[in-house]
Amino acid sequence: MRTTVLSVGFALAITPGIASAQTTGLEAYNAYVAGLKDLGFTVEDGAINYDGTTDTLTISGASLGFKGVITDLPAEGFDGDDADADASENTSLSYDLSLSAGTVTIEGLSEDNNVFSADRWSYSDDTSLTISASIDGEGRFLADARMSGAKAENYSFTIPELPAEDPGSQASRWLPFFKTLLQASYDEVRVDTTAMTLEAYADEDGNEAQVMSGTVQLDGYLMAGAVDGKIARYSLDKMTQTLETRDETSRQTLTQTTSQGKTVYEDMDANALIALLDPDVPETGDQVTVIRTASAVDYSTRQDLGDGTTIAFKIDRSSMDDLTFVKRENDFLDLMDKMIAGELPEPVDIITNVFQIYRSFAIADARVSGIDVSIEQAGVDTPAKVTIKEAALTNVSSDGIGEMMLVGVAAPDLPEGAAMSLEWAALGDIEFADFAPMESMIATLVDNPDYGEENPLDVLRAFMPRSISYEVEGLKVAVPDAGVTSVNRAEMRMSSTVPPIPTSYYAKNDGIQIPAKALGDPEVEAFLEALGISEIIWSDETRLYWDEATKELNLERLTFEMEGVGRAEASARFGNVPKELFQDPEGQGQMALIVAQFIDARIRFVDDGVTENGLAHIANDQNIPVNVFREALTEQAAEMTAPIQNAAFTEMVRSAVSRFLKNPGEITVSLKPQAPVPLAQIVGSLAAPQTLPDLLNIQVKAN
Repeated sequence: MRTTVLSVGFALAITPGIASAQTTGLEAYNAYVAGLKDLGFTVEDGAINYDGTTDTLTISGASLGFKGVITDLPAEGFDGDDADADASENTSLSYDLSLSAGTVTIEGLSEDNNVFSADRWSYSDDTSLTISASIDGEGRFLADARMSGAKAENYSFTIPELPAEDPGSQASRWLPFFKTLLQASYDEVRVDTTAMTLEAYADEDGNEAQVMSGTVQLDGYLMAGAVDGKIARYSLDKMTQTLETRDETSRQTLTQTTSQGKTVYEDMDANALIALLDPDVPETGDQVTVIRTASAVDYSTRQDLGDGTTIAFKIDRSSMDDLTFVKRENDFLDLMDKMIAGELPEPVDIITNVFQIYRSFAIADARVSGIDVSIEQAGVDTPAKVTIKEAALTNVSSDGIGEMMLVGVAAPDLPEGAAMSLEWAALGDIEFADFAPMESMIATLVDNPDYGEENPLDVLRAFMPRSISYEVEGLKVAVPDAGVTSVNRAEMRMSSTVPPIPTSYYAKNDGIQIPAKALGDPEVEAFLEALGISEIIWSDETRLYWDEATKELNLERLTFEMEGVGRAEASARFGNVPKELFQDPEGQGQMALIVAQFIDARIRFVDDGVTENGLAHIANDQNIPVNVFREALTEQAAEMTAPIQNAAFTEMVRSAVSRFLKNPGEITVSLKPQAPVPLAQIVGSLAAPQTLPDLLNIQVKAN
């Protein structure tokens, strides 16, 4: 493969690497031009005037060009099926860049040991930049920009010589080159206005067809305070863009318009990007701030989707604080070298490198506010709209995610008359699994795709987060003919010290309301109506945890409460529950349960009308007196204890159920043995079930 690489910045910072003594004025400029030509650029200048009194160079009719061809590119790219495709199927990429200006003014230019410096470097308002590229048999692209108010203040730069040709290192050989590019320093680089046109064409059966056109305008571009790869500030006053693209299916022209107001980035460090790729930079665990803070306002875009459908998206403000970088070992440049050389990297290498690059970055806080999404469809009078007061993401790193949050979601005009709203929701406390087991599992799954199906717990153990939680508050969903379903509050927290099985779980739902007609079951709806319930309103709570130190498994609370029905509660404790139950429930779970002990349990139900109303409804439906039906239920409950063969226990159940049905209040079943009972003993007692009530000290009480 033969390749020529381009790297051009505004007021191009390039050094020839030939000068050694300090030069100024025209001599320094000639050295600069010589350096450009050594790098393959063409330079054409008109008149060059130098005013020694003011140390000012004025170049008229200045133009700079760079073009080349990259050959032997795979015509269809790397699809993984044929890395050794016939070279006759390869194609080439041609590119051409030109920068021209009526006048270039350089004040205080000097060169010392290949370091160029200028007090000011400015371009006239007729400056143009043209970029074109074409791929044989595919198509071409053209960008043409006009710039005004372009200048750099107190500008200093150094560029090394071109790297030596190395067919096996076509990507990595450029790393030193770009390292030095990033060391440019300046007080500010400014372009007041940039207006650009874009065009793209595709080759279709030998004919050229335009597939994209557009315009872009940038106002108030500024880069300031750059020293040794660190940049104090980037800002852009406004961006507007209009693109027209051709939909390949319908052949319709689709229009997209985008604009954004003031955009500001502060305290950036470009050196982190080099460190990310440089294999010689060691892993130290040190955290480097890539961007300290960033913000943008008044973002708006509108996109045609075809067939009369349009989506519009607006954001009042977006911001980010503390984008940081920690070096992680990766072979990204080596992978790029192999791909350019035509060698297909192993899939596991690609996957693990992508993971490592992701794990290199962290964000302390990112949020957007004032989100407005609108979808318009032909033939639909009212657009579907969704507004979000704020969305936020905090403490994202290789360790986990602190919180993902939505606040103030409203969708009053959804299709078919539906609507929804949400006060706020959050997903967070996510602690990722360690990377080393994850990396090993990736290799295993790539080598044996069936491993996951055969060993699901192993895969979950490698990838499953060690903790996660969510909270939802003020959710309402309205559906025509079904009413409004709402959630006052819902939350869940889960964690594990022995993944993938949770060892701590807490969930609570408060004030969930569902219209009975929304269930879509006429029989259930009729039963609820007989109970006087037109709307299901319930709350529930679950708290379960395992203490590794004491080996106690505690179902501390399991409750369910529904208005018009009642409240059910349950709790239970087990002792000597070994770690193996969670580590390998399939292989060692049964043995682990045998050594576990039952400590106590309790079940309680408090009636809120369901017993009396339910008895009356069913008795009426069966056309029998309520008292007869009540006695039948009592005897049925007693008969259920018959297999236990314990007359005293049967009579206790009969008495408690009878009292509860006659005067519904509460009924409680408790199991509290004098000392913890091994589960193995309980299982063994099934051969003599009459001993179980006494062994477990079972008590059934009502009211």
